[in-house]
This record gives sequence, C-alpha cells and structure tokens, in this order.
Amino acid sequence: MHTKYSKHDIKRWHLELHPDVVKESATNSFPHPIKHAFHPTHANLTHTHGGEVRTQKWTSRHHRKHRHVQVSPRTNKKRHETTLLRKIARLRKIEYWNISWWVATSFTLGSIIWVVNGFASWLPLVNSHFGVSLVSTGVTAFIGATIFEFGSICGMWEAWNRDDCASFGWAVHHSHDEERMEIKREEVEVAVVQRGGKKRWIWFTLNRKYWRELGFLAAFCQFWGATIFWISGFTALPSIQEGLLSRNGVRDGVFWTPQVVGGSGFIISSTFIMLESQHRWYKPELRSLGWNIGFWNLIGGIGFTLCGALGYGSASKSGVLYQSSLCTFWGSWAFLIGSVLQWYESVNGVQ
Repeated sequence: MHTKYSKHDIKRWHLELHPDVVKESATNSFPHPIKHAFHPTHANLTHTHGGEVRTQKWTSRHHRKHRHVQVSPRTNKKRHETTLLRKIARLRKIEYWNISWWVATSFTLGSIIWVVNGFASWLPLVNSHFGVSLVSTGVTAFIGATIFEFGSICGMWEAWNRDDCASFGWAVHHSHDEERMEIKREEVEVAVVQRGGKKRWIWFTLNRKYWRELGFLAAFCQFWGATIFWISGFTALPSIQEGLLSRNGVRDGVFWTPQVVGGSGFIISSTFIMLESQHRWYKPELRSLGWNIGFWNLIGGIGFTLCGALGYGSASKSGVLYQSSLCTFWGSWAFLIGSVLQWYESVNGVQ
C-alpha cells in the first residue's frame, strides 16, 4: 500500500509496519535540514480493516517505554487505568519484567539518596550546631552515584531493546506456515509483536541504526554522564576526601571536574528527552509527561553541574561553598520529581 506523506513528513522510517497500516505525518521537532538526520518522534498510523478506519498517534517515547502494552505479560492484568488515583496506585506494582520500571525506580532511589546527601552537605552551613560529616556526605554520594550508574545502564538496555515493529494497539503475528503477516484485534487492545518466538535480549550492540534515535542519544549521554559523575562519587568517600583536603589541585581534578562533566551529560540527555516529546524545537510541550520528565531532569543536571563549577572556589570562600552545597540540594529534589514522574509513566500503559 502506498504511504501518504505530508510536506512535513520524514521519509526515513526505522520500524516495521503491517502492510495495511499507513504512516502519515511522520516528523520530529528539529528544523530543516537537521530534521532529516534523525528518525521521526511522532507519526499518525492509520489502519483499515473490515471497513473500519482507525488512526493512532505514535510517539517514539511511548514506543521505547512499551506504553502500548496494555496487559502485563506475566499476569495478564490490565496496565491502563482511567482515573488519576488508580494510576497513582499503580506505583505499588513491581514490574520486574519491565526494563522501564527498572530505569525509573533506580533513578528514584538514587535521587532520594542524593536528597539526603544535599541535606547533609548544606545543613551544617545553615546551622553551625550540625557539624560536617565526611561519612554521611561521602557514603551517600558514592551510593547515589552508583545507583545512577545502574539506572543509566538500564536506560541503554531500554533503548536497545525497543520493539522493531511499531506499536498500534493491535496484536501483530507472524505466520511461519503462510509466511505472511496477520492482524487481529484483541478484546484488550495490546501491542504485542511476535516474530517466531521471543525477541532476543540485547545486552550490548554497536549497531549504528540507533544513532538517529533521540531516545537512544538521550540514554547514551545519560550513561556517559553518570559514568564520569561516578568518579566524583568514588572520590567523595571519607578516606579519599581526607587525603584531598590539603591538595586542592588534585581535588579539583578528581572530584569537582567529574561533577561538571557528568552534570553536563545530564543536561544534554535531558534536552534530548524534551526535544523527543516536542513537535517544534522552540515550543515546549507542557502537557506531555515525557517533556516534564526531561524538564525536571534538566533542572537537576544544572544543579549538579553548578555544584561542581562552584566547588572550584569553595576551598577559599565559604559563600561559594554554601551555594555549591545548595545546588546539590535543589538539584537532587528536581531529579527526584522527574524520577517519580518517570516511575508513574513506566507502570501506566496508554491507549
């Protein structure tokens, strides 16, 4: 079937479609000519079956997060709720089979620990009755950075293991006997792709096809940002910090600089997440859950980056040290907000 394109369509398409499905208005938020360097992040998929014409909006974020999976593959219970309270109540679900759940819960736990770290660093500068503890700040920094690293690895697995066939709210099956695609509608609209058995899990790949996907680029920048940032978590351990107290130059290089570089990676990653959700690069998508997740992560990335940047002068100026610690505190809270929203997103399917 001939695919219809508008003048804004991107002819680069990276997912398989059923022959009866027509892709329309496939685009991303970038201006020309950058637009054609990346895969679409939004599209309309139209299917005609038995005289019924049905159109569904496809987004790369929903596709990567498997949000069109309407029932749990382990329990066959629905993952889509209609009221806000019931959607919030789904946060208690442990979807261990869902890689997006691991991403969200890892960053939520890591953000909580970073909030504790920011509080432990900043409180002694506000109230002198509380002394600075290298143990509380150092151990929480190491644990928080390690959990962020694990979450970022899960983010890479999530991006690599997105479905190869576009989710449409229909069950698409591949028939070995007839070597053809059949499409049938289920009582519960589930986007399940079966291609001769379960898809092989990708632990690592150098396949270049992912480099044009904004979701993968966001995960890639998040991973390298978290990896470099982890150096600061490691050098924050009490025994190491005690050895660096009188060696400001070394401390700048192995403690503050990884925070600046790693935090910058968080900023770039968050920007990609926001651009993936937007229809125009200059127009915020305030009603998009994915955009708000990217926004709060952006604020968190700015906070962590400023903490490291201000840290260079904190050894000689108490006011700079105060602002550096404060940046960690509000940056951690921003990460926590974004992570909880991502957790809410991961356990709620969409129609």
